[in-house]
Amino acid sequence: MMRASANALLILLLCTLSTSYIPTPILTSPIISRSTSKTTLHASTTPFQQSPFSLLVESHLQKKFSHQGDISRVIASWRALDEEKTLNLPYGSPSSPNYSPLYSKQEARSFLSNLTARAWWSPQTPGLDYSSQLENHFSTIRQEFISVSSSSSKMSSGNNIWASAADGDSAESYGPDWKTLVLMDRTTWDPTNSLLFPKTCSALIDSKVPCVEAFFAKMDGKTKINPHTDSCNFILTSHLALIIPENGRNKCRLRVGDEEREWLEGKVSVFDTSIYHDAVNDSDGERYILMLRVWHPELTSVERQALQYTFDCLDVPNLLSEDEGERWLAERQVEIMRTVPDGVLEGGGREGGKEGESENVEGLTKKERKRLAKKVGRGGGAGFG
Repeated sequence: MMRASANALLILLLCTLSTSYIPTPILTSPIISRSTSKTTLHASTTPFQQSPFSLLVESHLQKKFSHQGDISRVIASWRALDEEKTLNLPYGSPSSPNYSPLYSKQEARSFLSNLTARAWWSPQTPGLDYSSQLENHFSTIRQEFISVSSSSSKMSSGNNIWASAADGDSAESYGPDWKTLVLMDRTTWDPTNSLLFPKTCSALIDSKVPCVEAFFAKMDGKTKINPHTDSCNFILTSHLALIIPENGRNKCRLRVGDEEREWLEGKVSVFDTSIYHDAVNDSDGERYILMLRVWHPELTSVERQALQYTFDCLDVPNLLSEDEGERWLAERQVEIMRTVPDGVLEGGGREGGKEGESENVEGLTKKERKRLAKKVGRGGGAGFG
């Protein structure tokens, strides 16, 4: 029944798509290679059967976005995710004085082709030029953070305060002493924590940060984060350094690829965490940063929207429902998820509306959705993969 449903959707899809892009249920496996500083996909002859849920999402992506612009990279990314393909490419030059095979590679389970891979990005890059505005809010953000985090009553009312890395891979890399306090996860504001830090959230909005995730991160003294990848190349990571013990003395630092830099209080840094990286706190004190995941600046507007839609389908699968009423309710739920809390609606936020959600959408199981959701990853410092 599920296969028949998927085939029927495919026939409908083929009848309604433009001739510029026609998906098929039997795919070829992408082999990933590097062309200069960007990634490309090449086809092999290994057949792959696309899953029914993946086909349904792809169908909706085409109907919703193909008339707005080219989303072929997003479609290819979605298929590669379903096929559980991994981007695995060399990075850096062996002639670099700091070259190390351990760090000189880029890996991602969620990826788009032909995006520039660069360990450290200039904060003045178009699309990342929020940095100077955010730095102007540094004192306000730092003062609010110190005030709230030092109040046991406020912190006890928060949601999942100072949580460790969520999944096994991240927990092994980050260690038990690296913890987070989430403000935003996959563009959804945490309805509790964001109200604890309204000035910080306002600063992110005022600075026009192209934010996908936002959270405070704590790293204890005399600890390190092992070399790892956050496993997504279409999201960059940005830090606003809030409290850096022995600031300016190179005690708290990051290595991305073959270059190491230190955190400096009040300064924003932007880097690509699909490239292997680590972190060290050699001081005796706790290091605190505001950590942001931001869209890669080479994504087009329609690509950002399409990628966001795939996240939303995993969180709110009734977006794919054939029932117009269920789909309308799901769209309203997503609107609430996007809304900055202003006296949080009862039942709002990411969990709002989950009660009574269908077990299946067109016969597609939660197990299948969860498999893809795990590959895409959740935020809060556990990496995007």
